Amino acid sequence: MDGEPKEGVICYISRQLKDSEARYGETQTECLFLVWAVEKLHFYLEGAVFEVYTDCTALKSLLDMKTTNRHMWRWNIAMQ
Repeated sequence: MDGEPKEGVICYISRQLKDSEARYGETQTECLFLVWAVEKLHFYLEGAVFEVYTDCTALKSLLDMKTTNRHMWRWNIAMQ
């Protein structure tokens, strides 16, 4: 071990959409799952600096908050 931080999978998680969530748009669905995953894995992530890698450019709207969607506003607050 050379003291370099290592990247790796800590676990895999998944869930199905609820009926009401199935009607969300693509951006909302991606944000929903990101917030859910961070909340689900909070015991690994709390107090740590971490990065989220995704191929969904729509997730940038969560961080930029260029939306008036109430779900996404709430999720942005949850991610802080």
